[in-house]
Amino acid sequence: MSPGLVPLVVELCTTLLFCGVLIYLRKSLTPTGLAFWIFLWLARGAASLFALQYMAGTERLMFVLYAPLQIAFSIALVVIAVRLESQKGQLRDMGKELTQLRKEAAARFDFDTLTGLRNRAALERWMEEQADFPGLIVVCDLDDFKLLNDQYGHVAGDEILHGFGKLIRKSIREEDLAFRWGGDEFVIFFSTPDVDLVGARLQGIEQHLLGFHIRHHGTIPVHFSWGVTTASGRPLRESLAEADRMMYEVKRSRRMAQSSQETPAGA
Repeated sequence: MSPGLVPLVVELCTTLLFCGVLIYLRKSLTPTGLAFWIFLWLARGAASLFALQYMAGTERLMFVLYAPLQIAFSIALVVIAVRLESQKGQLRDMGKELTQLRKEAAARFDFDTLTGLRNRAALERWMEEQADFPGLIVVCDLDDFKLLNDQYGHVAGDEILHGFGKLIRKSIREEDLAFRWGGDEFVIFFSTPDVDLVGARLQGIEQHLLGFHIRHHGTIPVHFSWGVTTASGRPLRESLAEADRMMYEVKRSRRMAQSSQETPAGA
């Protein structure tokens, strides 16, 4: 081969190799990364021109030194590019996995392990972020839960709370939200203005609770009270407080009715 063709053949082969690598890495290369590798390749080409000027007229150096060095340097540059882009891709994947793990961990912290519902911290954060909720808020509370705990034990009490949370989850839709506010008190946000529909769902939960089965104790009727109010057009905390007051009014009226039934006539 003519010495004059050696640089052309070397540059053509190495440039084709480099372009092939860039095409191979096109999915992982960013615009900045692409500009960097092109600049580096052009710098290599400039260095080659200086080397060719030094070797002008020296055929032996052209074949023995220039061609092998240029090919070796180009291959090394390609290998470095592939490894760096591969490592960048792995780092991106690790970053995505870490982000997903953080989201999953945050989601776990938002849920109450006993009932499977969102916890009070999640409720507070959601209400802070929510400007308006076009639906109904329900605050509900198990009746005489302390007496059940004292009579059947805390294990049975936990079983009741777990079962109650499960019934709530089954009774709401995907667009509804349910929280354990604390103890045996719960908050449900129904994404509907239909009071009758919400009342029917709550009555369905109550019917299931009347036949609640506790291990080693058999069937024990469990009652709960609730208050319902609209949330649209006013602050959520104000609506929540009203639903809470309504729930306690229902609870007091039930206790008064129960007391009057237990009081003997003429007593």
